[in-house]
Amino acid sequence: MDTLSMETELRKAAYCRCGIIFMNEVGQVAALNRDFFEHAGLDINEGAMLPRELRELNPGEWAFWGKEWFVQAEGCDGRVQVLVIRPVRTADQILGPYGISTLNEEMVRLVLDNPYEGLTVVDTKGKVTLLSSSNERWLGLKSGGGMGLDLTNIAPKSHLSDVARTGVPERAQVVDLRGKTKVTVNLPIRRENRVIGAFGRILFKNTEQVEELAGRMRAMELQVERYETLLDEMRVHRCSFDNILTKNPAMLDLIDQARRIADSSATVLILGESGTGKELFAQALHEASRRRKGPFVAINCGAIPRDLIESELFGYEEGAFSGAKKRGKPGKFELANGGTLFLDEVGELPLDSQAKLLRVLEDRKIDRLGGTTPVPVDFRLVAATNREFGTIVNSGRFRSDLYYRINEFPIELPPLRSRPEDIPFLAKHFLTEISRRERLPTPKVSPAALDALMSHNWPGNVRELRSLMRQMAWKAQGLTIEPHHLPPTLHKGLNAAVSGTLEEQLAQAERTAIESALQTAEGNRALAARMLGIHRTALYKKMARLGMDDIKP
Repeated sequence: MDTLSMETELRKAAYCRCGIIFMNEVGQVAALNRDFFEHAGLDINEGAMLPRELRELNPGEWAFWGKEWFVQAEGCDGRVQVLVIRPVRTADQILGPYGISTLNEEMVRLVLDNPYEGLTVVDTKGKVTLLSSSNERWLGLKSGGGMGLDLTNIAPKSHLSDVARTGVPERAQVVDLRGKTKVTVNLPIRRENRVIGAFGRILFKNTEQVEELAGRMRAMELQVERYETLLDEMRVHRCSFDNILTKNPAMLDLIDQARRIADSSATVLILGESGTGKELFAQALHEASRRRKGPFVAINCGAIPRDLIESELFGYEEGAFSGAKKRGKPGKFELANGGTLFLDEVGELPLDSQAKLLRVLEDRKIDRLGGTTPVPVDFRLVAATNREFGTIVNSGRFRSDLYYRINEFPIELPPLRSRPEDIPFLAKHFLTEISRRERLPTPKVSPAALDALMSHNWPGNVRELRSLMRQMAWKAQGLTIEPHHLPPTLHKGLNAAVSGTLEEQLAQAERTAIESALQTAEGNRALAARMLGIHRTALYKKMARLGMDDIKP
């Protein structure tokens, strides 16, 4: 290589901040840019024999020399004439074998130039060694114009120089950059346990972003607190087997059986007339299981319109249908994950929903409406019905395969009329409970009134007795309940007429209970609904079904 070519290559090397070595035929250094090697602390001089690993490189080959240097050989006619040496770049060290990807190298560049990062690097004297392009624009500097400037002159309120001097990090700082408020973090840069500088980056472009994030965090904390409070309240009010009050031997035997299978994974089917306490039994099963710390989610399959039942059970994704919530909504299966799902009136499920329920029970995965990815769920199913399952299965209104799947452990609760010993016991308990809650004096029950209660058929079962005692607590208000306080069908000592099918008798019992509650509430339907222990909407639906819309509030 002639002298002119060597001088040209040396100028290029100086511009590119790399070292260049010209070798002769035997591998000795013929020439090099001394300033680079002296500054880098590399002991290589003219006339020296290069290390074997460098001498044996062929044209176009490269190698790492130690941990800090990258060497590439250039030449022609099969003979190396030039070695180019540069420091291993930070990107090389970070990316390692991924550095061969142009995409990844571009990613490193974007990190440095990202306007949301706004990187600034200073040495221990507070002199700028790097400003990202976004910071240069904010400060009105040309590309590279910040090199060597004192940071305190550019950003007087910045503590970055103090961090570089002390090595103590500063997690968050509000700094004014040419009239623009930024929130930054400043961290020291160490090499071999020695602080050699510091870098700062922008966390937020303005304080409004911080306030917005803080507002969102506060809202989320409040929401979580509300959910935790609601969950605690739900747990406190759950019923356990100890809360099921009975002296009846058959009921005590059922409770004993239920305790034994409570911690199993078996699906329980609770059968019984309306008002016998099927949901209380379901809660008790949950409380006695290992899932008691998880949620207990109940849904009445008969109280939800047919076109909404699947969205309630399986949930939906955003845009699944007109009126869907923006972020979608989890279904009851997801909400019951880790706990128990109670499907009341399961016999009212539409046939197409029954097929999906069977699949969920087999696969333990659900598909949200409008979703494409199955969601795994872990729950224990407890179902209940007041219908005769054999009849609805034989009529084709309920799938036989689903019936066999949910009927792993049936529990049939006896009606109140077959538990006469429980009537005075429960009546006294309900009177005490309701009077305490409503802050009323607790009334007593006269023997004559108790005889009337014992002689009643109780088609509404325990729910009917509770509703009646609620009325009595308000009517008597500390006095002794006499037969004249009771509804006409009770204080005359007459049983309600027993005629018609079971459904007709249940409908009549519901009508009687609703009429009595409305009478006591003087036509106030909201108060009557509270007395009956149901939601006002449910009361309206029952009244419409029973043809009671003509009753004026």
